[in-house]
Amino acid sequence: MKKLLSALFIASTAVMIAQPKGKDPKMAPTLTPGYYCNLKGDTIKGEVQSNPLGGEADFYKGFSFKAKGPGKVVAISPKKAKCYGFDGRNFILMPLEDTEVYVEYLSKGRVCFYEYKFDGQVMGQPGIESIYFIQDTKADQSSIELRDLKRLNPKFYKKEIKPYLKDQIATWENLDKFTFRKEQVANSVNEFNKYYDSGPANKSEVEVERVTDEPKEETE
Repeated sequence: MKKLLSALFIASTAVMIAQPKGKDPKMAPTLTPGYYCNLKGDTIKGEVQSNPLGGEADFYKGFSFKAKGPGKVVAISPKKAKCYGFDGRNFILMPLEDTEVYVEYLSKGRVCFYEYKFDGQVMGQPGIESIYFIQDTKADQSSIELRDLKRLNPKFYKKEIKPYLKDQIATWENLDKFTFRKEQVANSVNEFNKYYDSGPANKSEVEVERVTDEPKEETE
């Protein structure tokens, strides 16, 4: 019995040494191929951390990145990058109230549909809330206000979206009038964009400034 108690004491001491009091073990970063565009418009390719410490909402505040070659993972803030992406997800910097945040493309083309997530409350409990935006990057002069970022009200979203899809009204008519579903909206916007983004000459520059889908590598 004494030998058993001694063994248990040694094991518990080892655990205490391995995990000092007051310090939670940090989860190792999971890295996946990605990129970001700096403020000059250059693209840096490397790896983006896909499991941020603060959860999903962190992707809309900033991101952690490891450039190609030797080096460590570093935090990238909106002051250093105007867009980034990984795993088929693409984010762009946009003004929101008194600050700048990253919003995620749900549809990208002449008309862009975005989502912004933040820590809030869902059904009275802590959870992730979302805000949605739409923008016509190629609106003509008669409706130039559509080029501004428009925040959608989920209750009246179909009425609000109509001016953006009116040139191909069939893509708007199938939207549910009473229930907002982001996947359905994204599909409708994607269908609309097919009429305008079919060839290289018609590709829309949807970013705030000059950022292309496949920009050049950053030069040394």
